[in-house]
Amino acid sequence: MSLAEVVREHRIVVSAGSGGVGKTTVAASLSLWGALGGRRTVVLTIDPARRLATSLGLETLGSAPHEIPPQLFRDQGLTPTGSLSAMMLDQKGAWDALVERHAPPEARARILENPFYQHLSQTFAGSQEYMAIEQLCLLAESGDYDLIVVDTPPTRHALDFLEAPQRLGDFLDKSVVKWFVRPYFNAGWSALRAVNRSVGFLMRRIEQATGISALAEISDFFTSMSGLFENFQARIDKAYEVLRGPQTAFVLVSSPEEQVLGDAEYLSTKMAALRMPLKGVVLNRVHHEFRPPRRGRQAAELGLGGRAAEARELAANFVDYQALARGESLRIEQFRAALPRRVPLVTVPNFARDVHDLASLAAMHTHLFGPTRAAA
Repeated sequence: MSLAEVVREHRIVVSAGSGGVGKTTVAASLSLWGALGGRRTVVLTIDPARRLATSLGLETLGSAPHEIPPQLFRDQGLTPTGSLSAMMLDQKGAWDALVERHAPPEARARILENPFYQHLSQTFAGSQEYMAIEQLCLLAESGDYDLIVVDTPPTRHALDFLEAPQRLGDFLDKSVVKWFVRPYFNAGWSALRAVNRSVGFLMRRIEQATGISALAEISDFFTSMSGLFENFQARIDKAYEVLRGPQTAFVLVSSPEEQVLGDAEYLSTKMAALRMPLKGVVLNRVHHEFRPPRRGRQAAELGLGGRAAEARELAANFVDYQALARGESLRIEQFRAALPRRVPLVTVPNFARDVHDLASLAAMHTHLFGPTRAAA
């Protein structure tokens, strides 16, 4: 199976990998390919650095899907038969929307102003990754799109995205929630110390770590949101159902550096353990070795002009570049050998200029999908 078939045959494509390997650019190029092929496509980025907006020729992205105007495609010589929308995750806004959907009306304003809630929605480990998956599920449930491409968060450890639902689920476990809504929490520290000195010490440490100055605020948050937390495991199950489903394909993005390839190999192994469907690999910014044409008829056809061009290319690439490219080639082959069978691996060259517009994204399609773009 080729990468073109992977994208064509799946409704959700998740661009995953370590930070700094070009996930955003690859996600943008995959989504553009879907739109050019006739699909209603949306790309969701979690990267606040505006790289996706820049690549798509937009000044900014909002938390709702924004369709790219057809004229922008035409200005760059492209003719999509589908549509392309883009959006950027607003972590705090997504949590606020979750509160609006599930909290009792009389408690919503109080929850939104609750210091513990503000900490959870903005800085809690795994919060950003979980809300990215929550937003993915909402897009999938809407039925508005034929192709949903997700650019995963720019975290140092890509596993944060895959493990976020379970990590947040463990934190919001029913037994923990019930513990926090016990009456003595609202009574303050003196009552808590009277109940259990060890628990009081533990909660003091939690308070120091979160910066929350009153346990009553934590208790009020859990009490007001108990309706959501009672059904939270069902939401986590739904998230994993989407991530592991037959309509979802994970495309692992890496670069050919030794350490990054090691991280990608580890991620591939963990994805298999988590039953995440790894369906393709993109190695980005690869330095390709120069291989001169075969002698004989081909060389004769090149003539003097061809030999002069070959000499110029050899002079530009011969020493350091060739050594770098050879090392990358060997590492790539070792990495390929460790991949699951039938998982396609494609390489994208290290372009001389940044990919910063639709035309540049379209130029990547030859490397991602081959010289001929298949229909949707």
